[in-house]
Amino acid sequence: MKYLAYTFLYYIVSAILLPKEYFKRPPEIRKRWIKEKLALFGKKDFISQRKVIWIHAVSVGEVVAISSLIKNLVKNYDILLSTITDTGNYVAHQKFKNLPVKIIYLPLDCPFAIKRVLNIFNPSALLIAETEIWPNLILTTSKKIPVFLINARISNRSFERYKKIKFFLKPLLNRFSLIAVQDEKYKERFKALGAPEEKIVITGNTKFDIELLPISFVWENLIPRPVIVAGSTHSPEEKLITEVFFKIPGSGSLFLVPRHPERFNDVEKIITTLIEDKRDVIFYRISKISNLSENIKTHSFSKLIVLVDQMGILGSLYRICDIAIIGGSFIPHGGQNPLEAIYWRKPVIFGPSMGNFPFIKEFLEKDVCLQIKKEQLKDVLEDLIKNPEKRVELGKKAYEIFKQKTGATEKILNLLKTYLNQ
Repeated sequence: MKYLAYTFLYYIVSAILLPKEYFKRPPEIRKRWIKEKLALFGKKDFISQRKVIWIHAVSVGEVVAISSLIKNLVKNYDILLSTITDTGNYVAHQKFKNLPVKIIYLPLDCPFAIKRVLNIFNPSALLIAETEIWPNLILTTSKKIPVFLINARISNRSFERYKKIKFFLKPLLNRFSLIAVQDEKYKERFKALGAPEEKIVITGNTKFDIELLPISFVWENLIPRPVIVAGSTHSPEEKLITEVFFKIPGSGSLFLVPRHPERFNDVEKIITTLIEDKRDVIFYRISKISNLSENIKTHSFSKLIVLVDQMGILGSLYRICDIAIIGGSFIPHGGQNPLEAIYWRKPVIFGPSMGNFPFIKEFLEKDVCLQIKKEQLKDVLEDLIKNPEKRVELGKKAYEIFKQKTGATEKILNLLKTYLNQ
């Protein structure tokens, strides 16, 4: 009865919000978005000669975290990958464009939409990344195929909320064939919410199993050093970091990578306002930086600011940087993923708010990452710029911890074989 009530309320809320969600998207993706949200797929949309695995990853972080898993599964299966956010959808298309992966927006959590996906794509299993608990998705799908929760975690805040609705969650958690959690703490939380202990397995965190291919940029040897990359920034972090960058003596380059593409124009306005009276500063969008070599001949500048207005290249930009600043951490957001910078052995700086990534505690305890207040940013950057050996040592030690935590993908694949080969 409680799930019927949920479905009824979901229909009402969806009818109210759907028009707003439709029009807030770029015009070029609206038609595809609404079609896929309503599960208006036809037989011609997907033809596979192999078994199909459906994987759901809500946004960019989850897509990146399960990339290695997908690249292993496509050796034997075709993949249906659903996301919710536009950025997650875009990054998925970029990462898997040459693989047998069909990428869609997750349809509405309504029985009719979920049934249409099952009928059209005929998946053999559903893998849900992290903690996406959609009742009808789980209830409807688990009646036909096994459903797995992989790389699962529950934050402190979510756990406190979930405990209040344990009566609602417990039957859903029992529908999973397997719950692969990141560590012991999350295992205990799922048990406390009613998940059967025999279904919970600790596999580690797939975020550590990233594989980044080096992209060579034609301009990377032309830009002033040192290079600072501020990744996945939120408002007002771009203004904060740029103002600090100007206070640091000498030359250098700052790459600002906003988390959300809809903010590109706003961030450009912030930057252009800040550099109005600065003759030694030159600014580019990265999509226009091919003109840099010509401007070097005609302009005298010591500082370069680049707004990264392209998705999917942040991981490669960390490769060319000397210092990485992690966005979403100088505001009460919880931070963004620092592992791509650590992968390239770069010194990592972030602010006080990193609650989205509890694994960072070990890196801090071993003093291999720098967690600071915004007032300390200038002094810390100056110290790292003056001490290149310290930068190298921080990056090296952080990478050593990183490597020790890899292997979750292989563990999950071994567990899945028992079910997928039946």
